[in-house]
Order: sequence, then structure tokens, then C-alpha cells
Amino acid sequence: MAQTAPFDWAKVVDYSKRVPVEPPKTQYEIPGVTIEEHGPDRVPVVVVPLWHAVVTAKLAIPREAAALKRAQQRLALALEEIESIYPLGPHGIHIQVAYGLPYFRNYLPPALTDQYMPRSLENGARGDWAVTDAIRFPKDPPDLVLEQNDICFHFKSDYRSHIDEVIRALFFAGEYFLNGIPATRVYVGDLFTITSIRRGFVGRDMPRLIAQRLRIPGADKIPAGAELFMGFTSSHLHGLAEGNLPSFETIPGFTDQTPTSYFAHGTMMHLSHIVIDLERWYQYSYRERLHRMFNPRRTEPEGHLSPSQAPETSTFREGLEEDARTYRLVGHNEQMQFLSRVDKETTTVYGKTLPKGTVFFLRQDFDTVENPFEFWAEGPVDPTPKPGVHFIGMAPSAQLFERMRREMDGVELQQRYNLPDENVGFTKLLTTTHRQNFLLPPRAHRSFPLAELL
Repeated sequence: MAQTAPFDWAKVVDYSKRVPVEPPKTQYEIPGVTIEEHGPDRVPVVVVPLWHAVVTAKLAIPREAAALKRAQQRLALALEEIESIYPLGPHGIHIQVAYGLPYFRNYLPPALTDQYMPRSLENGARGDWAVTDAIRFPKDPPDLVLEQNDICFHFKSDYRSHIDEVIRALFFAGEYFLNGIPATRVYVGDLFTITSIRRGFVGRDMPRLIAQRLRIPGADKIPAGAELFMGFTSSHLHGLAEGNLPSFETIPGFTDQTPTSYFAHGTMMHLSHIVIDLERWYQYSYRERLHRMFNPRRTEPEGHLSPSQAPETSTFREGLEEDARTYRLVGHNEQMQFLSRVDKETTTVYGKTLPKGTVFFLRQDFDTVENPFEFWAEGPVDPTPKPGVHFIGMAPSAQLFERMRREMDGVELQQRYNLPDENVGFTKLLTTTHRQNFLLPPRAHRSFPLAELL
């Protein structure tokens, strides 16, 4: 696979010389990622970090201004020290820190949050916060857990040892080393009560190798080189929002935020855990999987794992309806593309022109074999491995994400065209166990946002 230029917003780093990286203003952009070209069509694919971990927690500090300000200073110093030791990017470590609504409701006064929290512009009116509580959707199981965590850390690296070292140093008391260097001011574990630790992986044939090692049903059918359990590539360059497109303020019309707002370069982040019926998925032929993943008009040959996701391949509402009417089947991607991509040429608030079909929703999902997590404070953990995905997605507002997620269930479309469950994407094969929405602030405010204004 030939390698081409990286994103124009990132700098590829020569880690042997430890060249410093200029951090992006957002938290979700990952400096140092590279691009590969897949297949005969030379489809550009982002090489995402291999190992992932998510730590969720509730705050264990008094609900008072002085305590929150001290916590803000300590977490900021801890993150700075980690990044002074590890390069910022896949070969070092990348950390995102997001905040649940309980943090904003319980630790900050209403007058402050009312002034600064991003608000949705649904129907052209300044309404609810652009980050809302996660909700249940029509095809959710009855035992779905809607979580209420205060904070969420997402760690990414090509080296699992880096993630392990940082998690120990941050959250567990003791003398620890980061990359062989003593961690002197990294420990902040006394600020939190950990509610879960979730781990996983993505890319480089890991799903097939791990599933085969654990003898997970369906493992022998996972294609060699697959990035995720379900075979098809998830990190297409044209299938992931580039630069700051998912931020609250970038595309006009979603929120009241501007480039000078406190939460500019921040975004709504969704986190969920989803179990996959892998054995049933691979009972479908390649062509059947291709159509359920993308749309019933795709004609890629057997074994092609990275069909193009360029803007011109987008399906909008009219095309979705036509596929349902003509083929009595709709693909997962096309169910949401008319919401996750601009439906006409659009200019961002920063003056960038986006062609019709440009995606502005960002996924950072990764596979897991946990059942449901490595550690969960509120329930049992089954040691039996189970294929699943820890889904992380960024959108300009929770209201937009909710509309996308409803389209994924596709109840109205299914009823309108009398489609069988198995012909509505692949929702029938997914079971969501946990879900929560967060506010992912800009990098400048990643440590307890708004606390400095108390």
C-alpha cells in the first residue's frame, strides 16, 4: 500500500529526533497520522492509532469553587507533564478529556453555564444546550444503561504500554515511570472515582487475529487485513470529518457558537458500547454485506474492504427513499449520509468551501472483546469474550446526532416501504449496552472547563 501526504492540518513527526508537534486547537484532531492508499482505486485511508482505552469517572471533590480550581490546575499540570514525555500523536500518546452534563449541572452555577454553554439552533431558534442527555431509541434493548459520568478520558497510541503507563500514573497512587522517566506530578486519582475502564483496538489485522485467538464465533470469516470486526474499513479519509468540521461553530446553523466563543473548537461527543452478532454478519455473502454496509447499488468485487467514500458517492434523502422503494434494502452508511454530510456547497465560518457531500461527522470507534468492560463499578463483568465496538462520535450538536441515530434504526422508513429487519442496514445485529453524551471542550479548556471563571 502506497503512502501519500498526511492531513493538511497535521504534521508528521520524526519521533527519532523528537520534533515537537504544534497541538491543534481541538482535542479530537490527532497530529502525526498518515494516509495509506487501499485497493486498485487507491482509496485514501487514515492510519489511526492501534490501541485505545477509555476511563470514565465521577468527581470525588467538594462541590465548591476552591476545590474545583485546585483540581483544574492539577489536571492541567498532569496532562502537560505526560505530553512533555511522550510525543503527541500515534507513536506517543493522544489524550482527550470530555465532560458529562452532571459536571456542568452539579459543579458550576446555572448563571455561568447559561452564559457559556453552546446552544442548539434547531429550527432556527436558540434553544436547549447543544449537549443533551443521551436517550433511548426505538430498537434499543430494555436493559440499556444511560450513564451519568462526570468525566471521560480517551487514550490512543500505537503502543499499549504507553496507555498502561499513563493510566497507572494518572489514577493509581504509587511511584510510576513514564517512558522510563519518574512521573512526579501526574497522579490525580484522588480527584475521581473511576466508574469504568474500557479497552480496544483498531486496524492492522488485529480484529481477526484477536478473534481467532479467543475463538470467537465468526472469527474465521473476518477478512485478512480488516480494520474492524465487520470487515470494511472505517477510517476512509473522505468518511471522516477533516480538521475542525465537527466543532460547534464551524458550520453555520447548528449552534450559537462563534470562533471567539469559550467552547469554539469543542464538540458534542457520544460514547456507547455495542455488541456485534459477528457470526450472523458473516452468514451473509460479501455482496450482501457490501450492500448492508453502504448501499444496494455498490458493485465492488469480492474482497474489496475499502470502497470509496468520496463526496460524489454520497446518498441523500431522495436516493435513500429510491433504494428502499427499488431494492427493498438500505445500507447503514446511506441511512445517515444526508445528515452527516453537507447537502450543498457550504462555506464554513473560517472561509473554507466544502463541496456537496463533504462529511462533518467524526468517528473514533474501536473494536473490543470486553463484556462489557475491563472494569465496571456498577455491575458485573463477564470474562467470556464478546465481539463489540466502543463507539465514539463527534457532531456539532446532540440534536443532530439524535436525528442520525434515529435514521440508523430506520423505523419510519421501514414501515413506509415494509422492509424486513435484516434489510435495514445492520441494526438487527447490534445491541447497545451503554450510552452517554459528553461535551469535548477545546484543548485550551480541557481541564475542568469554566472552573477558572468561578
